[in-house]
Amino acid sequence: GSLKCTHSHRTDLELHAGAMSHIFGCKQTPDTPPTTSDEDSSGSTDDAEMKKKKGNRAMGKKKFPKAVKYYSKAIKIDPKNPTYRLNRAIANSALELWKDAEADASSAVELQDETKPSAKSHYQLVRARLRRGRCLEAREALRMGLGQCPGESALVQLAKEVDRACAALEAKRKKDEEEAETKSKIGPGGSRALTEQARKIYEDGRFEEAISLLSEARAEAAKVDARRDEIAAVSLLGKVQMRLKRWADAAASWQSVVDMETSTFSMENEEERKALSNASNNLGIALKNAGKLKEAVDAMNEAYQLSTNGDDKVATYQSSQILQNVSQCLLAQGKPGEARAVCARALDICERIFGQEHAAQALGNLCLARCLRAEGQVREAVTAYAKACKVFAEKTPEECLAELPEVPSKERLQQLQMQCRGELAQLVSMAEQAVAERSGQPAESRSSAYPSS
Repeated sequence: GSLKCTHSHRTDLELHAGAMSHIFGCKQTPDTPPTTSDEDSSGSTDDAEMKKKKGNRAMGKKKFPKAVKYYSKAIKIDPKNPTYRLNRAIANSALELWKDAEADASSAVELQDETKPSAKSHYQLVRARLRRGRCLEAREALRMGLGQCPGESALVQLAKEVDRACAALEAKRKKDEEEAETKSKIGPGGSRALTEQARKIYEDGRFEEAISLLSEARAEAAKVDARRDEIAAVSLLGKVQMRLKRWADAAASWQSVVDMETSTFSMENEEERKALSNASNNLGIALKNAGKLKEAVDAMNEAYQLSTNGDDKVATYQSSQILQNVSQCLLAQGKPGEARAVCARALDICERIFGQEHAAQALGNLCLARCLRAEGQVREAVTAYAKACKVFAEKTPEECLAELPEVPSKERLQQLQMQCRGELAQLVSMAEQAVAERSGQPAESRSSAYPSS
């Protein structure tokens, strides 16, 4: 029952039939606990194969934790060897450590010789994702595996399990929608109707009335266990509380939304994962303004992971917004260097998506300028402020608001623009004053070496 690729590449992980059974879905319990008495790696490149062979022997004896330990030593010596990653993935699979198994299998696939693809690596990656409940990603990994190893029997067999899991996910989604539709009352006193009424009142600026209606909508949804309607009501409630700057109340509301969405939404659904990311980001903003900076950073980091699904290469504009929020929290914690690094990542994402003239670049450079100012990098801060002012000046308020959905109103936009110009002018004045004091000349008599606002 071992995997056999149609190509020539094979790992030299040789296991007897009993030890191989876990590859095909049989749960195995290690016969022995992890041991720490084995000799440490010498660090020599020649030592990697020896560690791998010891790991193979441990696998043959079903001593999976010990095998993981040896493969880890081999990887430390030779991190680019795909066989060591694959072997550790198989060992972690035997221990049902699916997250670790997925990470190793993914690395094995990336590191493999493209002319000799490893069916085993693809198999382990598909299987680990499937066991983690990420069936859509498992299907994508399967497609790639069959593309590189067409007709591979183990992958073809696993495809049936992937199809069943995807079908079950779709059936669950439809069932949830039908149940939500059945449970939600459409009448005048129903949760949805109350939420929509509250939304209109909120848009008219009647915040207190909106809060009252949303509390009623939440209670109505909870009565009939209409979870998605409750999420909608509480999400809007959190937004209203944020507009009123009731940060502790907003944090409590967004925490409820995060908890409900975590238990209700599927992370295989991109829109639902994005919604949970947004809720986590709002939770982080509320916590930041409530003075709970550590908890805010944790919430925003979770939001970022959800927005990228763990892959920085697919970061979106939402991801860059989250990173800017993280940067602000780190700056408030007195960590300007870390804040600047995070802010720079956000700017890179925006530039990749929109280019340099988008209004998002104004907010990104404003954030960067504040980090640089806190670090004492005055010239660089002035340059970043000037870039932000330039982007703002070249766009109408309507264009800025269209490109900045996170800015709620024209008044807030004007406030940001005034802050940017004011902070730039203040920094330039301070810099010129410092130069004048060093030279013994009045600041007014010297021409500024810094960009104009």
